[in-house]
Amino acid sequence: MTERFNMGDGIRHLKRLLTKFLWIFYLLIFMIAAPAGAAAEASSELPAEIMRLWPYHASLVILGFLLLVWGMTFARRKEKGWLKKHKLLGISGTSVAVAGMTMAAYMGMTMAAYMVSAASQEHLRVPHAYLGSFVIFLLIITPALGLLQLRAAKENKAKIRRVHRLFGRIALLLMALNILFGMLIISSA
Repeated sequence: MTERFNMGDGIRHLKRLLTKFLWIFYLLIFMIAAPAGAAAEASSELPAEIMRLWPYHASLVILGFLLLVWGMTFARRKEKGWLKKHKLLGISGTSVAVAGMTMAAYMGMTMAAYMVSAASQEHLRVPHAYLGSFVIFLLIITPALGLLQLRAAKENKAKIRRVHRLFGRIALLLMALNILFGMLIISSA
């Protein structure tokens, strides 16, 4: 028996999601509005290029983080169709976060070194840069392990799943910590 899609159910579901994640929209509005205020009060210590790029870097990384957290919630609930949503949000979150970290690598430097080295005048001398580099590694390895687990032999699936979950949790934790480090760098400038 095939299920028919009811437009009313879809709209109700969308409204529930919007109200449930309304704080994300408030955060996005804050991230869009904050750069204008920050640029007006830009410190002479940070180069103009950094002050121009950090809002984009921060916005992409935070959006990626939120998508990853949202993807993790689907995996924890295990409702119908959870794996497809988990994969989509995980890959999307990783892509957006890596794009944000690539934004920090503007001007040919690797990882977040450009923004941090310009801010501190030394290459990879603050925890934000080191942690960002490690988080990129985890963000690339974790989805790869998740996809590998789906194609692995039955006896290896459980082992790969454990490592995938562990790396995913560590990545989210370290990503949240690194977002805080980045906020401290910008607020102290």
